[in-house]
Amino acid sequence: MRLGILGGGRAAWAFGSAWKRIGWPLSGVWLRDASHSHIAELLETARMQMDDLARDSELLLVAVSDRAIAEVANTIPESEALVFHASGALLSVRGGFSLHPLKSLPPVGEPVDLADALLVFEGGHRRTAKLIAAAIGARFAEVPAEMKPLYHAAAVFGSNYVAALLDIAEHVMAQAGVESARESLVALARSAIENWRSHEDAKRFTGPAVRGDRDVLERHLAALQQEPQLAEIYELLASVIVAGTK
Repeated sequence: MRLGILGGGRAAWAFGSAWKRIGWPLSGVWLRDASHSHIAELLETARMQMDDLARDSELLLVAVSDRAIAEVANTIPESEALVFHASGALLSVRGGFSLHPLKSLPPVGEPVDLADALLVFEGGHRRTAKLIAAAIGARFAEVPAEMKPLYHAAAVFGSNYVAALLDIAEHVMAQAGVESARESLVALARSAIENWRSHEDAKRFTGPAVRGDRDVLERHLAALQQEPQLAEIYELLASVIVAGTK
C-alpha cells in the first residue's frame, strides 16, 4: 500500500520508518511551506504538494498535531486515498480510521520501530488497519469511539506522567544533594516497572505506603513542606498504593 504522509513529526517518522523497513512504497511527504523538517530526506522520499500526494497515494497519514488534524484533513482534495491519523485522543476523519501506537515515540531521526507495539484502532476499514499492524509486526486492539478519551487518558498515565514523575524525582534528589542521578533513576524506574509487570498482587509495590509505615510517610511529607504541590502529589500516590493493596 502506497503511503503519503502529511506532517513531519514523531508519528510521521515512526510510520514512515515502518513502511521503509517492510518494503512498502512511500509516495512522498507534504509539509507546510514554513516547515524545516528533514523527514523527507531521512525517509529518502519526495516532498510533494498535497494535490499530487493525494493523487499518488493509496493511504494518507495525517501526522500533524492534534489541534491541526481536522484543518489539514479538510484541505485534502477528493481522491481515492484512505485517510487515517495516529492520534490517541481524536476520532477518525474523512471516513477513515485512527491507529494510535501505544508507545512513546522518539524525535524525528532517532531509531524507532513499531514492531511489537500495540496499535489501537478506531473508525472504519478495520481490515486495512489490521493488515498494516500485521505487516509491521505490531499487535492490534480496538477501542469504541466513545471510549477513546478514556483510553488516551490511560495512555498518558502510563507514559507522559511516568516521565513527569521522573522529573520530580530528579528535582527532589538534587535538592537532597545527590547530583547526576538521572541514569540511576532510570534504572530504579525500570526495576519498578519490571516488578509491577511480574506481580498483580501487593508485591507489585515496594516502599513505605505498601508497608503501612506512616512514620516514614510523615517524614517524607515534612521534607517536602517547602513544595506543597509535590507533597500533595506524594500523598495522593501513597493513597493509590494503599487502596490498590486492600
